[in-house]
Amino acid sequence: MNEVSLASKEVDQFRVNVNMLVSPDAQGGHLESRGLSPTGEVVDAPLHRHHVELSTYRIDVGLQYLLSDRWLLQANIPYAVKNQEASVEWIDPVSPEDRQAILRSRDIHHRNETYTGFSDADLFLGYKIRGFLKTDDVLSARLGTTIPIGNTEENPWHLGDAGIEHLHIQFGTGTFNPIANLQYNLPLYRGLTMTASARGMFPFYENSKAYRGSMELGWTTGFTYPLFDWLSFSGNYLGFYQSSAAWAGERDINTGLRYSMAAFGMSLLTLEGISVSANVMFPLTQETLYDEGDAIEFGTLVSLTTSYLF
Repeated sequence: MNEVSLASKEVDQFRVNVNMLVSPDAQGGHLESRGLSPTGEVVDAPLHRHHVELSTYRIDVGLQYLLSDRWLLQANIPYAVKNQEASVEWIDPVSPEDRQAILRSRDIHHRNETYTGFSDADLFLGYKIRGFLKTDDVLSARLGTTIPIGNTEENPWHLGDAGIEHLHIQFGTGTFNPIANLQYNLPLYRGLTMTASARGMFPFYENSKAYRGSMELGWTTGFTYPLFDWLSFSGNYLGFYQSSAAWAGERDINTGLRYSMAAFGMSLLTLEGISVSANVMFPLTQETLYDEGDAIEFGTLVSLTTSYLF
């Protein structure tokens, strides 16, 4: 999401951002035909479906430091709470023994649990060009890397095949991944500003558990319009692409997603120079890359951002 400040304070060197993102109704699922015996052996079972609901609450704390009027350093540390609820959708008839085997198998794959922890942090060096195409436009470019502080899991496919409890949810990649971001702001008429941005993350090697994360590409285009000196309205179109991740070179079918969203927001500038922005994002299109996987599809997202310059 583009951040378009209501006020610019070039004399201030520090900016602190606190962003809260809520994703209350993401869902996924896959067909399954295996169960788990009382002794922990994987056995055949009637066809059924694992259904997963995932509610995510994420807080990002960012710090930006101006090295000069063009150069800046930026760091971002996210903390997430992920609440998972798992159920079974029955398709073929099952006996009491089959039912228990299916539920035991579900519980080693997906459980009703809440997971918390830090996700991978970001560290950027940024450069800003004013008057790139016009006198008052701004082009910002940032290059950096993720910092692998998020928890990573062992290969869930191997553990699942062995009938061992595991977790598909990753809080990080376990690797340093290059990231790049471009943002362009073009003032047009009576405060109306057109915005566009693009961001990419490019994992290129495996972590110590043979996991390589997904490549991610995101882009936005939209506008910001000031209704008053202290209040503005924004609208954006967001696109996102996530490639499949891999375990020891084998594709992880639970990853891989394309989606687009519409976002609408309001930004308020307080008397103390603190800006507060709220955005609501609605899914327009979503497509998982692999039908046999259970990549999570998003529902409506809500974000609240507080920014302070000093």
